Amino acid sequence: MPDGFRRLLTGTLLSVFFLSSPCVGEEKIQQFSSLIEIHTDGALTVTEKITVLAEGQKIRRGIYRDFPTRYKDRSGKTKTVGFQLLDVKRDGKSEPFRLENLSNGVRVYIGRKDHFLPSGQYSYELIYQTDRQLGFFEDHDELYWNVTGNDWDFTIDQADATVRLPAGVAAQQAEFTAYTGIKGETGRDYRLETLADGQARFEITRPLPPGSGFTIVAGWPKGFVAEPTTHQRLSYFLEDNLALVVGFSGFFLVVLYFMYAWSRVGRDPARGTVFPRFEPPNDLSPASVRYIMRMGFDSRVFSTALISMAVKGRIRIEESESKKTIIHRDEVQDETPLSFGEQVIFKKLLANQESFELDKSHHKKIRSTRDAFKMRLEGEYHRHFFFKNRRWLIPGILISMLTIIAVVMTNSDPQTILGLGIPVLLMFVFLFAARSIWQQGRWFHAIIFGVIAIVSGLSNIAFALFSSNLIVVLVLVLLVGVNFLFYALMKAPTRAGQKIIDEIEGFKKYLVTAEKNRLNTIGSVDEQLLLFEKYLPYALALDVDQEWSEKFSDALDKAVASSEQNYRPSWYHGRSWDTRDPVAFAESLSRSLSSTVVSAGTAPGSSSGFSGGSSGGGGGGGGGGGW
Repeated sequence: MPDGFRRLLTGTLLSVFFLSSPCVGEEKIQQFSSLIEIHTDGALTVTEKITVLAEGQKIRRGIYRDFPTRYKDRSGKTKTVGFQLLDVKRDGKSEPFRLENLSNGVRVYIGRKDHFLPSGQYSYELIYQTDRQLGFFEDHDELYWNVTGNDWDFTIDQADATVRLPAGVAAQQAEFTAYTGIKGETGRDYRLETLADGQARFEITRPLPPGSGFTIVAGWPKGFVAEPTTHQRLSYFLEDNLALVVGFSGFFLVVLYFMYAWSRVGRDPARGTVFPRFEPPNDLSPASVRYIMRMGFDSRVFSTALISMAVKGRIRIEESESKKTIIHRDEVQDETPLSFGEQVIFKKLLANQESFELDKSHHKKIRSTRDAFKMRLEGEYHRHFFFKNRRWLIPGILISMLTIIAVVMTNSDPQTILGLGIPVLLMFVFLFAARSIWQQGRWFHAIIFGVIAIVSGLSNIAFALFSSNLIVVLVLVLLVGVNFLFYALMKAPTRAGQKIIDEIEGFKKYLVTAEKNRLNTIGSVDEQLLLFEKYLPYALALDVDQEWSEKFSDALDKAVASSEQNYRPSWYHGRSWDTRDPVAFAESLSRSLSSTVVSAGTAPGSSSGFSGGSSGGGGGGGGGGGW
């Protein structure tokens, strides 16, 4: 095909295409004019005339206009302003409209859903009143007003604003300035003209692209506009901080209730004098000692019971290098009887078999054993020695929940509250979980949970610092904190319980403060080791196993180094025993056994693994678009 013919054909096709295609221009705001009238009572009447070019792209039925009613003033405080729409017109005639509440204001949709506009030019007029828009300073009063808003979808070719100063103020008495550009910029693309009758006219000198705005400032001498009275300021404060008032009121109500409840049932009896005791009181088992001291059950109560049974010669604990943990019936029968709780464990796990593996495959049996053991301890000691008083927590929790709901409902930006408050609440959940897991001996997982809690907490607090709802979030945090605090405080021993706790404290004092030199006088190394093993489960139960083991470091070192003795606990075989550091045996065994019990008692697959003056400032503002 010759080049000339090809060019002719191409040109013809292009001509046909362009001639057949409709000419679609750019939708934009051709003119944005605003008249702001300042009244002596501090209210504003604003008339906006917005002329747009519609091409059926975004502007199909009409336009919408956003008016913020919740701002941060120059001091960073949140304030809520009034807004009343008086009239809406299109091309000089009344036009249907509807209002839609936004998180920080109001959106006005102008037009009808069922009526589409032909392409062309349209002029919209909105008249509204607003208040609380003026700034009152020591030497002057001021209007700081975002004329156009910075959130329009369209270019604004021309924009102007006329300010009608309060009655009695001449334009020569006032000072004026203006800013153009995106939020935070201080462009000066405007001109100013002072008019008669206390008016001034601002006009931009270049178009405003989408995202840019036009902000004006007018200041005049004091005395022409009535400042808010003390009563009005108080009313404004309550209006601006209703969520805060509700939140703190609910918080103090929760505190008052918990203080009352704690005074009624949670106050501990007076402590007696604690004297060192050389043996546990009332022949209590190690598990019973821990249960009473903690006034509750945890995994270490169970693992302590297993070690106690092993020390008594009824079972033997085996931990393989493959991390399997097996308990065996022991042929050596000690004269020391098992406690009632230990008998429950023995019968449930080893009633008809010589050994039992603590493994997930046996989780049902392990869990039922733990539950039966726990019920046995509760039957023996709960209510007799202490009360958990959990039913007294329910009213406080309900008041807290109602307070949180009321805070969210009274705040004009509940999304922000939930977005900040929920992660902070989760932080406390993670911290509580980390504490519980640490007590179970699962240190690695506890550290992970703790790190998650701290990182998420600090991140959300840092974010809250740039939020107007910082104090409200603080209220939510305080509510959660006070519930956790009194969850712990509401547990209370009875008089009999306090007496036995004092005696246990005396025994603990002996375990911690027993002097090495005195222990060396007990007798032979074998006799010292017998004493060491006898009270080792109690030291584990009271979290002083390290202190207790260190008292026997000399005896342990001698027994391990002796070729004749080559000491190791007869009731244990496995990885927790290290001849190079026998003192660390107790802690290592307790941690390992607690972790194994927790893991083995959990069904497979039920736990997760870990493998924030310029353009855009002041009142007014908002933006808009087509719909």
